[in-house]
Amino acid sequence: MDYLGVDIGGTETNYGLINDQGELGEIKTKKTPMGSLTEFLDLMEKIYNEYADQVEGMAISMPGIIHSKTGYAVHGGSLKYIKNLNMIEMLETRCQTTIHVENDGKAATLGELWKGNLKGIQYGIMLNLGTGIGGGIVVNGEVLKGQHFSAGEFSFIKTNSDKSKDADYMFGFQNGIKKLYQKIGEQCELPSESINGFKMFELIEAGNKKAAACLDEYCYTLAIQLFNLQTIVDPERIIISGGISGNPLLIQMIKENVKKVYEEELGEQLFIVPTIMKSKLGNNGNIIGALYNYKLNEE
Repeated sequence: MDYLGVDIGGTETNYGLINDQGELGEIKTKKTPMGSLTEFLDLMEKIYNEYADQVEGMAISMPGIIHSKTGYAVHGGSLKYIKNLNMIEMLETRCQTTIHVENDGKAATLGELWKGNLKGIQYGIMLNLGTGIGGGIVVNGEVLKGQHFSAGEFSFIKTNSDKSKDADYMFGFQNGIKKLYQKIGEQCELPSESINGFKMFELIEAGNKKAAACLDEYCYTLAIQLFNLQTIVDPERIIISGGISGNPLLIQMIKENVKKVYEEELGEQLFIVPTIMKSKLGNNGNIIGALYNYKLNEE
C-alpha cells in the first residue's frame, strides 16, 4: 500500500511515494508558490495527478497552526495566503483521495517518534534549525498538540525582558540560520548570499577563526534555550534536526556550549543535563511523520 507524501516548505515542496512501513521512494522537488492560494492548489493538483492511480491517500506536512484532526489551518506560517481555511476540504476539491495534514514541526517529531531517535521515548523535544526554529514536544509518548494546536512553536520564545517588539529578540530569529549566515558573511567579509551550511563548515574546517566564533556564539545562545526547555519539560532526549545538523561538528559544539551554560549556573550537579542527539531521519522526517499522522487519524 503506497501513499503520496508531501512536505510543503516556505521555499520548496518535496514529495514522493511512501509505503505503509514509512519507506520512501524517489523524492521530487518543486518551488512552493508564494503568490496566491490558486497557484498553491494548482501545484497540489499537479503533484497528486502524477500518482493518482498509485496511492491510497495523501499525507501532508506544512507550516502553520494546523488542527491535525480536522485539517483546519489557523494560518499557514510563511504561506500568507492560507488563513482560517480547512486544508482537507479545500485540497479534496482538487485531489480526490483521503488527505491528512499536520504542522511541519510536529510531523518531524512524529517521524522521529515512529522511526527515529525518539522511538520508545516518553518525554522528548525535537528542534529543527532552519529559517526559524520548528519542532515539537513529546509527553507520555505522544506529540503534545496543546489546547490550540500551537504547542512547540519555539520560534516565538522571547530571549530578553525588554518591552521592545523587535523580532530580533525572538528565538526563531536569533537562532535562525539566516542570521548565522549573515554574521559569518559580515565577519569574513564575504557576500552573505554566498554563505550556506556547506560554505560555513568549509571555512571552519579550513581554520577560519571568525566563522568558528560565529558558530560558537550561535551554539551558545541555542544552549541557553536548551537549558530552559530542559527545566520546563525534563525530556529524556533533545533531538536536533535541520540541514546544518548533518555535520557532526554542530552537535559537538552544541554539547560544549550546553556544558558551559550549566557550569555558569552554579554547576551541573544542581540541574539535569540534557541528552542531545542528531535527528535520525533528517530531511525525510517531515514526510515520514506526515504518514504517521495519517495512520493515527485513520485508526
